[in-house]
Amino acid sequence: MSNRFMGLVLGLTASVLGSAAAAAADYPVRPIRLVVPASAGSSADVAARSVAHKLTSALGRSVFVENIVGAGGRLGAAAVARASADGYTLLYGTSITQALYPALASTINYDPLKDFTPLGQTFWFATVLVCNSSVPFTDLPGLIKYAMENPDQLTFANSGIGGGNHFSTELFAKMADIKIRHIPFRGNAPGIHAVVANVVSCTSQTEVKSFVGQGQVRAFATTGKRRDPRFPDLPTVAEAGVAGYETSWWHAVYVPAGTPSVIVEKLAGALQAVMQDSDVRAQLEEIGLVAQYRPAEQVTQQMSSDMASFRRIAKESNISLD
Repeated sequence: MSNRFMGLVLGLTASVLGSAAAAAADYPVRPIRLVVPASAGSSADVAARSVAHKLTSALGRSVFVENIVGAGGRLGAAAVARASADGYTLLYGTSITQALYPALASTINYDPLKDFTPLGQTFWFATVLVCNSSVPFTDLPGLIKYAMENPDQLTFANSGIGGGNHFSTELFAKMADIKIRHIPFRGNAPGIHAVVANVVSCTSQTEVKSFVGQGQVRAFATTGKRRDPRFPDLPTVAEAGVAGYETSWWHAVYVPAGTPSVIVEKLAGALQAVMQDSDVRAQLEEIGLVAQYRPAEQVTQQMSSDMASFRRIAKESNISLD
């Protein structure tokens, strides 16, 4: 290979690298797409739109939300995994898409640890265990006693096999040593309405405050490690008698793996600033989301830890998406 040819190759490589570096330094120069793998109006969608609005101001370019729904969020996550790693496509991921489903399905078409770079966690949340107001018990110990005396008679609505509330209630039943029946629905909204109509006894969901306030359902406990700020007088499941129980979930923002570090750093800095905004924190707390920014390395650690726990519990409870 001639010295002249080598010089041309090296010159072209330097030119390409220089252009890429310049493009990264000027980022962003056009609108940014934030993919939400959940339906419009869901808590993840509401949170993502609030974050996108503030990121628009922080970055000086429009950040718009695109809902890509299907397969419990896996379609949206996969779409971002395949997108160009240029900082113009982000994923508003959740512990469902980034930890639970990857732990439950061997055929999932993205790797949450290899295909994405996290920018940071935005929120965590727990669910609220609620039942129709006509149930013959008034607290969680009463629910457990009823279920023990009437195995498989207490029904729980969930948003689909392998979904977050299916997993949450299956773990609760296992730890409380009771037998319940799962009734899957196409999403959380049909499930809570089935409980209100007394078609199904109970469910465990986040967005139940209005139903509880109107007396349409009765709240028994929250599933997180600490109490839900919307229900400060409501005990956690662990406080109410199932020692060691906890299921809480989180949101985080990602870019495709391989995105230039200067872009990742700029986006992560903007996201961290957004999560300190008091308007964002107050708005989302109303629907049960607690603001908690955590940096990339902590998100990765959480994903790995959650997937290991989910795999173990899924194996013990025979839960699978395959």
